[in-house]
Amino acid sequence: MKKYLSLFLILLLASSLTVMGCSSKQPAGPSPSEEEAANDDLQRFEGQQLNLFVAAGMKKPMDEVIAAFQNKSGATVRVNYGPSGGLFAQIEQDQPCDLYYSADWIYIEKLEEAGKLGKSLKFLKDNLVLVVSSGGQAKVKSVQDLTKPDVSLVIADQQAPVGVYAENALRALGLMDKLGDNIKARPSTVNQIAIMVKENQVDAGLIYSSVANANGLEPVETIDEKYSGEIVFGAAVIKGGNTELAEAFMNFARENASVFEKYGWRAYE
Repeated sequence: MKKYLSLFLILLLASSLTVMGCSSKQPAGPSPSEEEAANDDLQRFEGQQLNLFVAAGMKKPMDEVIAAFQNKSGATVRVNYGPSGGLFAQIEQDQPCDLYYSADWIYIEKLEEAGKLGKSLKFLKDNLVLVVSSGGQAKVKSVQDLTKPDVSLVIADQQAPVGVYAENALRALGLMDKLGDNIKARPSTVNQIAIMVKENQVDAGLIYSSVANANGLEPVETIDEKYSGEIVFGAAVIKGGNTELAEAFMNFARENASVFEKYGWRAYE
């Protein structure tokens, strides 16, 4: 009997120690999640306004990010979409802007030269692609086909970085001087090119992979960046504006880079 009683007491003691050990590892009480803490931090901007300038090609994902940011912060975002070069010119002319997203890093560098740059961030990467309309599919299978006499092509003008990248690629491939009248239009934004191709106004266009994806256009060729140049989308906080709110939005967009990735961008690493 004593033997069984001793065994029972040993087992009871071991069980008590196990429970005590487990209990000691339990948290003292619930703590707010990192997301809740971040939301609380954003709410200090409630009632403030952010003047945001954004390259036109980023519109679809940026609209999603803006809606989420406004919902979590209570701030208002007034957005101006346009060609990166045109937006840069507006900033140079002191149009109200707190944060600027450019499709070409060169404009971020120009802001620094002009003494207008606060913080900056290399945000996303993209590729130049060749897209073809339904009417152009039989004629254009690759970028080399763009010089055929019966092909119509659209590329952006040089105010839009995509126009610069397109010219870089065409010159590097020895095609630019052979295109002649095949270039039918030089619109100011990449979105206009996508519309023209989708509506069968031209046979082909050179646009960003992300814009092709957003518009349901299947690229027939991806242009190597050794021809186009590295395509980096950057963000710049503008001196003299609401820099705290601008930095908060810039960080929020970076943390939600997956929104941009689903449209075909890649996070800059």
